[in-house]
Amino acid sequence: MCGIVGIYHFDTEKHVEQPILKRMNDAIEHRGPDDEGFFTQFNVGLAMRRLSIIDLSGGHQPIFSEDQQKVIVFNGEVYNFVDHRPKLVEKGYKFQTKTDTEVVLNMYQEHGLDFVKQLNGMFGLAIWDNTEKQLVLARDHIGIKPLYYYRDDEKVVFASEIKAILQHPDVKAELDMQGLSAFLKYGFTPAPFTMFKNIHKIPPAHFMRIRGRDIQITKYWDVAYRDKMTGSEEQIGEQLYDLLKSAVNYQLVSDVPLGAFLSGGIDSSGIVHLMKEIGTKTINTYCIGFGEGFDSYNELESASRFAKDYGTNHHEILVRPDVVDLFPKLIGHLDEPLADSSFLVTYLVSKLARETVTVILSGVGGDELFGGYRRYLNVQMNKYVKLMPVWFRRNVVKPMVNRLPVDRNSTVLNYFRLAKAYFNTADMALQQQYGEYTSVFKDDFRSQLALENRDVPDFYDQYFDGCDSDELLDKIMYFDLKTSLPEQLLMLSDKMTMTVSLEGRVPYLDYRVVEFAARIPSNLKLNGFKLRHIQKQIFRNKFPDYVFEQKKKGFGAPVGVWIREELRDMCYDLLGSSYIQKQGIFNPKIVQETLDDHFGMKEDYTDNLLALIAFQIWYEQYLA
Repeated sequence: MCGIVGIYHFDTEKHVEQPILKRMNDAIEHRGPDDEGFFTQFNVGLAMRRLSIIDLSGGHQPIFSEDQQKVIVFNGEVYNFVDHRPKLVEKGYKFQTKTDTEVVLNMYQEHGLDFVKQLNGMFGLAIWDNTEKQLVLARDHIGIKPLYYYRDDEKVVFASEIKAILQHPDVKAELDMQGLSAFLKYGFTPAPFTMFKNIHKIPPAHFMRIRGRDIQITKYWDVAYRDKMTGSEEQIGEQLYDLLKSAVNYQLVSDVPLGAFLSGGIDSSGIVHLMKEIGTKTINTYCIGFGEGFDSYNELESASRFAKDYGTNHHEILVRPDVVDLFPKLIGHLDEPLADSSFLVTYLVSKLARETVTVILSGVGGDELFGGYRRYLNVQMNKYVKLMPVWFRRNVVKPMVNRLPVDRNSTVLNYFRLAKAYFNTADMALQQQYGEYTSVFKDDFRSQLALENRDVPDFYDQYFDGCDSDELLDKIMYFDLKTSLPEQLLMLSDKMTMTVSLEGRVPYLDYRVVEFAARIPSNLKLNGFKLRHIQKQIFRNKFPDYVFEQKKKGFGAPVGVWIREELRDMCYDLLGSSYIQKQGIFNPKIVQETLDDHFGMKEDYTDNLLALIAFQIWYEQYLA
């Protein structure tokens, strides 16, 4: 695991200045405290920070081809390098190291731009090909690793984190209004957008090729849902289990201590089970909890019980974090605001894990592949709600639901909150329904909130239409796979683990598993109103029963309580009318009404306030 940076000038007479490259590289030292390396050749400069995982002594980057005409800087891991290396040796390639990075470079030499299709792993990479005079940037299939770039008339500047790009003296930090509109809608910025003007993300499964002034961005992979498997449930389950085992086995390759996050839920428990079945001698597991009064977020008991049954070396901690201090610190590391409190949990458990290991396996991705989110149940709800007469839904049910009190911190009132969200969207077109149900600020709210509204591509339409299946569940899961998974969950996972120099790996997102899961019939994912059916079945006779009996708990934080308590003053400070008016981005009247209605218990605006204070903190750090 590393971080990479680079500069490419269109004018070949314009040389890259080493001090600028060094300043950019220093900004991501946390991603790789073990080593650094630089390459400059006239108008091209590459640099990296290294966290040593494989071939600790011989893995210094940049790595050069045997003829010195090609050079690579690489962030991430390619797990199937052990399969490709012998084939390359047979073809005459010579290796100076034992690293996956050198295999990747030789794969490029052998296969050209098609090399990236054959890499099974997580990566953001840059290759300078002096023979072809081209720069190649690539991001992995799913978007596990980030890769950002800035472009103007003179150059391209790229890096694993935006903060490194901002170290270039020609790059000015400015708010991108389309990025802001996207953030208010989705709670994150889908690729290629960021919150910064002229700074973009390379989308997952894409590579960029730069030759002279010509820049091409090409998609090299996609997932297909249409060709469903026709075998029995048992046959499909056996194949899935074997594939998951292969993915975990691939990702256990490491020359440094390795462990796993363990919540006691099916995703993380499945990984620990497979690690043990494969024969991992010592399994380190990690979990955190928030103590008394936060039972819906506390996973310590179930995780501890599972760890004891499996004989892991278990580490856990009970926390009451100083969120007033942590929120600004962590949003600074994220580079962009995020309306998702799980970044804080991920940071805390990563910090705990880094005390004893350098690599961690995580269960991220299981929900998106096997149907684990409660919102997917809307697919089933639609079948029954549509049986109600339209007049009854609109004139009886909807007004009644809208009068119900809501509070996410109460079990009953939270169900009222979800029912209200559902029935307020029940009559919409399918993609619009999912969009309104999952968006942070609904369209009407957003149009009143922002003083300047910019049109942003409708990613719901884009990915619902782009999915090759006609099934609603497939379209929803494809949308999540292309947007919230890479640019929300994986982004925060990368940034929070890397903040403490910890490499996070995600076995469920081996692209072979993703391709297989897409072809599983929908009724084996969502069976009636039962989520994750096939995933539960493959572990049914392997796990203790209590794993399946416990209630699903989100990997989030009690942000609803924090906003009403510890963060209340921060809300009023950052969202006060005078400050908002001076800032000139949001409508002070709407912001004040949001505060009043939330703290007056008229509405639950937790997600909205989380988004707004995250934005304000980010704005103070990067733009003010």
